Amino acid sequence: MSENRMAGRRMAVPEKSKRGLLGVLKELLEYSKNLKVPTIIALSLAVAGAVLTIIGPSQLSRIADLITEGLAAGIDLKAIAGVGALLLCMYLASALFTYVEHFIMATITLSLSKKMRDDLSRKINNVPMECFGRTSHGDILSRVTNDVSTLQQALSNSLPSIISSAAQFVGCLVMMFVTEWRMALAAVLVTLLGFAAMALIMSKSQRYFVARQRNLGSLNGYVEEMYSGHDGVRISCANDQIKKVFAGLNKEVYEAERKSQFLSGIMQPLMNVVGNLGYVVVCVLGAVLAINGQISFGVITAFIMYVRLFTSPLSTIAQGMTQMQTAAAAGDRVFDFLQEKELSDESHKTERLETVRGEVEFDHVRFSYPSNPDKIIIKDFSAHVLPGQKVAIVGPTGAGKTTMVNLLMRFFEINSGDIRIDGVSASRIL
Repeated sequence: MSENRMAGRRMAVPEKSKRGLLGVLKELLEYSKNLKVPTIIALSLAVAGAVLTIIGPSQLSRIADLITEGLAAGIDLKAIAGVGALLLCMYLASALFTYVEHFIMATITLSLSKKMRDDLSRKINNVPMECFGRTSHGDILSRVTNDVSTLQQALSNSLPSIISSAAQFVGCLVMMFVTEWRMALAAVLVTLLGFAAMALIMSKSQRYFVARQRNLGSLNGYVEEMYSGHDGVRISCANDQIKKVFAGLNKEVYEAERKSQFLSGIMQPLMNVVGNLGYVVVCVLGAVLAINGQISFGVITAFIMYVRLFTSPLSTIAQGMTQMQTAAAAGDRVFDFLQEKELSDESHKTERLETVRGEVEFDHVRFSYPSNPDKIIIKDFSAHVLPGQKVAIVGPTGAGKTTMVNLLMRFFEINSGDIRIDGVSASRIL
């Protein structure tokens, strides 16, 4: 393929994904209906594990209060041991729930990716040739391999983490207000800064994740075509042109990757700063309230734990959303190809050529490629080739030599006229 044709095939970078993250998730649920129940179970276990983790600080607060109260009269070690045993069972149950949830999600996402690859493989054999004229072979291979793997990894790792972190975040918020509303309000106000910054960054970075996946597909397509046609490239002395186009495509991938990673990379340290600021606010306000006798030392201990559990989900959610943005872009590309128009059903045709004589006739054929229906390639072509007759098809580049062979093979449908083989219309042959 020539350098100009490949350059013209490069996809324009969209401002945002067609479906968006929610749209891709909705389409996934419709696509894999048999996986809905295991997914719900796995996400429920993730929530349960997060809830058990949330309850932990309240038990630590009880231990701190028992120790503080026993400094004068004696520490009740039996009561502390009971609370500690309960706390150990809760954390073990939380770990078990998390393990089972990860096992289920890994299993169902691997099944999902297998189903997608099977469907993509079937789709490749059922789409018309015009589809391969719009999209390079390498780009299609990138969807089958790179995009499906990206989607599978994000669903397996990031989606459960986001769900459990969201449950942990909401649970911590409730427990903080139940424990001490003033300290909770101060921590929430600090955290809102992080939420606002994260929402702003996500709105700016999504288009770069989409661009990265699409440009990577274009680069893979170009590399595949140039290596498969390497002999032609060397004979035509097109090395410099090929290198120039490759450098341009490679730079586009680099720029999209750099911008997406730069914006998404800001979220993690930003959440750490917000979390540390929350620690400072809670410690200062808690010390003032404890000095005034309004709260106990156990409340401060619990709140320090709650702030950690309250802010850490923000970092997890921020990191998970980065992966889910990439998954949304990959899902867009996979579903775009799965929803391509397929070849029409020809099972009803009954004409067969048991013994082929070799008579070929083009009868006033008119044709234009589906991608550009207004540009007529063959206007009114007629030819009659008798059995055993040898005919050479010659002409300059773009004259329609390959198009004629493609029409004879029925890779494309003609606009009008007819092509007959041994007197039978090619459109009627099974």
